[in-house]
Amino acid sequence: MLANRVKKTHQKLAAKMEKKQIGAYRLYDWDIPEVRVVVDWYEGHLVVAEYAREQTALLEDYVASLGAACADILKIPRERVHTKARRTRPRSGDRYERTESPERTNERLIVREGDLRFYCNLDDFLDTGLFADHRKTRAMVAAGAKSNRVLNLFAYTGSFSVYAAAAGAVRVTTVDASRTYLDWAEANFALNELGTSRHLFVKDDVREFLHFEYERRHQFEIIVCDPPSFSVGRDRESFDVQRDHPELITACVRLLAPDGVLYFSTNHQRFLPRFAEVAATVVEITKDTVPEDYRNRTIHRCFRITR
Repeated sequence: MLANRVKKTHQKLAAKMEKKQIGAYRLYDWDIPEVRVVVDWYEGHLVVAEYAREQTALLEDYVASLGAACADILKIPRERVHTKARRTRPRSGDRYERTESPERTNERLIVREGDLRFYCNLDDFLDTGLFADHRKTRAMVAAGAKSNRVLNLFAYTGSFSVYAAAAGAVRVTTVDASRTYLDWAEANFALNELGTSRHLFVKDDVREFLHFEYERRHQFEIIVCDPPSFSVGRDRESFDVQRDHPELITACVRLLAPDGVLYFSTNHQRFLPRFAEVAATVVEITKDTVPEDYRNRTIHRCFRITR
């Protein structure tokens, strides 16, 4: 069932995605209730990630067998299948933890998205380095970035930053708590032949960064804020997007220039907005940001926020 569904979706999407030079997209999105996996295409490779459960934990090579079936029906080598175990409720730090893949450690694949290119790592981490579900959101940011100052918070590997810089932003500030991912972001800039002399890469806790930027009276025309659902910092209290998003959004809005825009997104599947606590105008744009290849139309929630 899974292989046939993957083949059908690939036949539907492959030519269309290739015409747009999109190298990463979703082929299967937990379509069949009994098969709790997602299957993503990355430039001829497959990433097969199961939402782990007790019923399959004792089955030998369960996810590998699913991946092999998908590879065979698409006629790609089985060594191009990359398997992972996900959780329906991610833990703090999942994005940053290394997985065990000693045979393919530190291998990077260049993935296209329109005229831009991004390094992806399909084995070493739970996430690959590029969230394909936000490709339309990245295009929105790029559309307004020219000659503007852009702030990318919880930036991960800097894909929003690359889009903004390539679109002509006068300065892009990329903030993340991980030096590993800031280095990855700079590598993505270099891959796209984007100079970094006018752009900043800041290793910092986002909430502390926002506080100090407000004290310095710095402003930005575009802010992107895509926080984790939950995290624990080394030197300060935990962050819970459900609990803390009004305070976080308020801190971002204070840094918006006149007519500036904040794009706030979360992949918390039970997110309940408390925007009445925020002195800003909020419009949900989720339906305009989720790509057609995602059956789950709430893979993320996205909001356009203005002062």
